[in-house]
Amino acid sequence: MKTVLCVLGVLMGLCGISLAATPIVTFWETSYFFVLLLLVYGAASIARGITKKEYGGNFFFGILSVVAGLLILFVPGLKFMTSSTIIYLMAVWFLLQGAVSLLLGLRSKKAGGETKKWLGSLVMGIFSIILGIYSLVHPVALAFSVGVLIGIYFIISGINLVFLGIQLEKKA
Repeated sequence: MKTVLCVLGVLMGLCGISLAATPIVTFWETSYFFVLLLLVYGAASIARGITKKEYGGNFFFGILSVVAGLLILFVPGLKFMTSSTIIYLMAVWFLLQGAVSLLLGLRSKKAGGETKKWLGSLVMGIFSIILGIYSLVHPVALAFSVGVLIGIYFIISGINLVFLGIQLEKKA
């Protein structure tokens, strides 16, 4: 487990560097990632519905997901709207991730955990909340800096995973 965490941390850090180095490309390509998620979810829901002969809500949303994914992929205006919406979704994600990190850090401190563990969670939580608030207030600026911001977030998360892997190694 410790090796997996360290490897994932390093890979996340490297991905973060790549994202930060190409911020405009990262912004425009986020909608393709979303399209891929829609298509995979939709295809899986449709396949599940057909194999289990259940044609209810999941099957219906699977069809809607595939249709939405194809529309976003082939209608240029929808791709731009999707990219714009993703900015706001990311802002909310940063806020939620920050709140969770803060809560985990405070719980760890209250439980008498090591200072490095809870302090790292608090710093990550504060950073994520500030990033989320900034993103909500300045969405246009975020559109041009989304790659750098996501890259920094990936780098910090990767470092946290590596430290977690090292800490697991010390306990073992």
